Amino acid sequence: MDTNEQEKFELFGIPVEKLAEKFSEIGDKPFRAKQACKWIYAHGLFDFQQMTDMPKKLRDWLGENAVISLPELVEIARADDASSKFLFELDDGNLVEAVHIPDIERAKQTVCLSSQVGCKLGCAFCATGQMGFVRNLSSTEIVGQLYHLCDYVRQGGNEITNIVFMGMGEPLDNLPDVLDSIRVMLSDVGFGIGHRKVLISTVGIPEGIREIMGTGLRPKIAISLNAPDNELRSRLMPVNKKYPIESWLPLIPEYAQYSRRWVTFEYVLLDGINDSLECAEKLRRLMQGLPVKVNLIPFNNIVERRENAKEFERPDMRTVLRFQSYLLTNGIVATIRISRGSSIFGACGQLAGRRLEI
Repeated sequence: MDTNEQEKFELFGIPVEKLAEKFSEIGDKPFRAKQACKWIYAHGLFDFQQMTDMPKKLRDWLGENAVISLPELVEIARADDASSKFLFELDDGNLVEAVHIPDIERAKQTVCLSSQVGCKLGCAFCATGQMGFVRNLSSTEIVGQLYHLCDYVRQGGNEITNIVFMGMGEPLDNLPDVLDSIRVMLSDVGFGIGHRKVLISTVGIPEGIREIMGTGLRPKIAISLNAPDNELRSRLMPVNKKYPIESWLPLIPEYAQYSRRWVTFEYVLLDGINDSLECAEKLRRLMQGLPVKVNLIPFNNIVERRENAKEFERPDMRTVLRFQSYLLTNGIVATIRISRGSSIFGACGQLAGRRLEI
């Protein structure tokens, strides 16, 4: 066993297959990786000396050369609607947020995780997009959010049932670490979450969608659409100039067949901008014949408004229902997302890594 390691290697949030390779490199048995993962995730044990099914020599070596890291949980903000927002401080001082959304009636405990500090894409209606991009999160930092939220949910006697990558950042812009984190989530020596219980929300990056289909992982995907044509979408989402609708739309049937689940279109409704019946008809034509459904999201106000976002307001519920009704009566599956956590800036589009004084 080589004890001249230059850097301590990380065990937390790393897929068991990669850990097995590391144990082989240090001259030990690959199955030690599964043993370590069981101690970490099943027992919540981070002390190598207490991992008693491993040889003493290995435990001593791990104590000197390995590390198990978690982001620091610095704040929990609780909303009146029972949702909670978690603020984490990373080793470099950056802040990221995650959200817990319980649904007692449907027996669901959903957590919304971040994949980046900030975001490159600059969507005009999104607080994260307005703050700009700082860096990607490692799989350790992504899974660390989940670990803390699991602990929180278990204190209430529940288990997390659904994981959505809808927090800060564009998941497909940090795909290697997002995929590694999903591998940990799905693993039977990780969190044991099912494929269909994990959802990735993306603006639609075609090469990223294709890459997922080459992994064997089958998360659901939701495309942040928000406009029925390229002209309006480019105004709301600058990334559409690089990835227009036609660049990823042909992949929708292929991904639905691959994942065995319909794809979701997310559509943030903005008063007087994309909520007309004309927009609804264009959206109907766009969706016609595709294995997709649309999730309508009335705009949530954001603090970080730049000049291009000052015009945005939330449409009234009558307009929202009219838009939904038009789609439903024309054969399109359309639901309305009742946003949770807006009082603590934890609803869709509101995350920006801020401390709250509430």
